Amino acid sequence: MKSVFCSLLLASALAPATLASPAPLKPRATPIATVWSKQTKSASKRLASGFIYGIPDTLNQVPDHFYTEMGFNYGRAGGAQLGSPARGWIYGSTEYKNRFKSTLNNYQTTRKYGGKFIILPHDIWGTDHVNSSTVWPGDNGSWTDYDKFVAQLVSDIKANGMTAGLVWDIWNEPDLTIFWNRPQSQWLDLYVRTHKAIRADSALSGVEVSGPSLANMPVSSNTWWTNWLSRIKSSSIPPDQYSYHLEGSSTDPNNKLSSCNSSLSSMLSTYGLSKPKLTNINEYGNYGEQTAAGTGWWISQLERYDAVGLRGNWLGSCSLHDYFAQIIYKPSNNCGSTDYYPNAQYQVYKYYNQQMTGPRFVTSPSGDEIFDVYATHQNSKMTILAGSRLSTTFWQINVDSMSALGLPTSGTVNIQTWGFDTNGWQTTLSTPTNLGVVAHTYTNNVLEFPIFQTNTYATWAFEFAIKI
Repeated sequence: MKSVFCSLLLASALAPATLASPAPLKPRATPIATVWSKQTKSASKRLASGFIYGIPDTLNQVPDHFYTEMGFNYGRAGGAQLGSPARGWIYGSTEYKNRFKSTLNNYQTTRKYGGKFIILPHDIWGTDHVNSSTVWPGDNGSWTDYDKFVAQLVSDIKANGMTAGLVWDIWNEPDLTIFWNRPQSQWLDLYVRTHKAIRADSALSGVEVSGPSLANMPVSSNTWWTNWLSRIKSSSIPPDQYSYHLEGSSTDPNNKLSSCNSSLSSMLSTYGLSKPKLTNINEYGNYGEQTAAGTGWWISQLERYDAVGLRGNWLGSCSLHDYFAQIIYKPSNNCGSTDYYPNAQYQVYKYYNQQMTGPRFVTSPSGDEIFDVYATHQNSKMTILAGSRLSTTFWQINVDSMSALGLPTSGTVNIQTWGFDTNGWQTTLSTPTNLGVVAHTYTNNVLEFPIFQTNTYATWAFEFAIKI
């Protein structure tokens, strides 16, 4: 159901700034996010339009348009949470083959739409069914079975034509015991061993290696990070993609890309490692942030720092292998059915893909980075997508240097607003809500307009004509 209250509120929010807020919201100390019109970057590459799992194991189950409209371009999977007879290598040949088949199907789907695919060997091995009898690579100092596993996986990758667009993620979240219940040193040995095995095979020369894919952020006090950096430096095996996850608390001041980029850059310098070719946040967004507002915020962050991002997935069992990590749903709630519909989050990704195709403007978030914006221009139109992190408050968007957009330093612009305003991922939104056009007067070469965030899930996009 559309939020009529939210629609009326946004129309009011775009009236002159002297208009009183229709809701008793407390402004933040640093509420302004800014679009710097004089500064642009290359066109968007849909850096945020990937997700982990979320693809059905049955080929072509989800209609093509759901992939193409949102600009899907990165998948990540390895057959996790499939029960017997598909629990992985350590449960026998058949269980490995069935889990590999799931991985292959997800790879084929991702490549069908031109995306890259990150393979998850830890899931193909079978560590998502951890119990006291689980066998881990390198146990008792023996790597024989793991070496056989890697050789078999490499053989199957080559036999099925999977090398194009493939990224080998050596081991997922080893700093969590559910995925690595052994000493850190054993994981480091596994990492070095695997990286060297991949690079020793000329047929895998085009395959990228990613790591460390830790669940925790890159900080100098974390020995999983520092010891890994020390090992890859001493072994001369830097990854093609530096990967980690940002799925922590929205209130953690370090759980954002500005902090992590700075910290990682400093640590790379400390260990004499070059700047990364690519940073991949291959799981982003906690469960609460999987709303339209959170989606807009993460898009803004990833685009600002030119980092690839794959949306985290908080579902389980067959649902993990469906629903695009909670951005599509179906009334039947049946993993094998095809009655899909989009929700508000999907519509944000679709808008991001279809309406924000031109050069990107440099932007800055609110001072506390709880509110953020992403902006582009194309076809003589500026487009701004807003996003916030689980907060209800008063925000403001500033567009600096209107003259850089070919407009006078003072005047009036007509702003078209679109709302993404349904609550919950199981609620349909067939199209963004048209909130109409509001004339907004500006002076001193800066356009300013307020946002009244009365709930934690809604977000908006704004459009107005420019002359560049």
